[in-house]
Amino acid sequence: MVIRLPVSARPALGFGLLLLAVIGLEWLIVRQPVFTRQPLLPAAASFDVLVGLPVLFYLLVVRPYRLPLSTVAAAFGAAVGLGYWLIPGPQQQYVQWAGQVLGVVETLTVALLLLNLRRLQRAYRAARRHTPEVAERLTAAFRQVFGRPLAPLVFELLLFYYGLLSWRAQPVVAAGSRVFTNYQNSAFTAYVGTVMLLSGVEMGTLHLLLACWSPVGTGVALLVHLYGLLVLLAHVRAVRLLPVQLTAEQELVVRVGFFWTVRLPRAVLVAAQLLPDTPAPAPGRLNLARPLLTPPNLLLVCAAPQPLLGPYGLRRNARELALYVDDAAGLLAALALPENPAGSPVFRNKP
Repeated sequence: MVIRLPVSARPALGFGLLLLAVIGLEWLIVRQPVFTRQPLLPAAASFDVLVGLPVLFYLLVVRPYRLPLSTVAAAFGAAVGLGYWLIPGPQQQYVQWAGQVLGVVETLTVALLLLNLRRLQRAYRAARRHTPEVAERLTAAFRQVFGRPLAPLVFELLLFYYGLLSWRAQPVVAAGSRVFTNYQNSAFTAYVGTVMLLSGVEMGTLHLLLACWSPVGTGVALLVHLYGLLVLLAHVRAVRLLPVQLTAEQELVVRVGFFWTVRLPRAVLVAAQLLPDTPAPAPGRLNLARPLLTPPNLLLVCAAPQPLLGPYGLRRNARELALYVDDAAGLLAALALPENPAGSPVFRNKP
């Protein structure tokens, strides 16, 4: 039996395999007795981790998936953390220099935000009068103050908002809109809760093992685990607070947590179909049910590719959108779209 990977997954898989190979090779090198006696070896190992891995990430992930360049900075920060974990303490001078540079950049960023905090507050309050959604308010505020939306920073702020500050918030619903939830009839909440529970058990076991070997590695692993738990918690809250809506202006607003957002005027929709299962991958088709950990039950076909806004400012264009809503039949009836238009590629490519 031959397993065929989707073409879209191959760059990420290639980077993952190279990442494991580099980590394994460097792990073997730093544990050789000669590593502490040859000054060039720590420099070479630091270069591989701090420069080589971010470059590979750019070539194999950022370019194929058209991710924002700001994700390379995140990859560099992860490489610094990896360097602290991988390279022994006495040979970490290059990693420490990189960490200091990263700290300076973060300090300058925070200082810039604090200096413009009052302007940002005024811009955010002004945007609140026009939109109830936090993401749109933050984007509008940053664009007004800094002249650009700063999508990666907005995403990180949304992560903390939905994970820590949204517990009294109500679902964001425009006046006159029909609401279609996408979590009540699926096992999404149970799945995420199970993952968080298993992650907590894994985190405790891993930290007990790392504490006997590397205190720095223990701290890095703890931060990574806590960040991952915060992402899952924020995702659950955002899915509940950002339902799919059909507005009074006949615009379909599809949000998948705070990961994906697309606005579809009724005029651009040409067909729809209830799905019994996940459709086969195809060019121009995007599965928006995947972040909900459930198969899609509705597929929408647009007259032309439509722009979608994703995490950290990622933008994708798709003509066919597979999504999950609790009342798929109700949304299909509300849209009043034909089920089988002649020549539509989705109906020629059923799974």
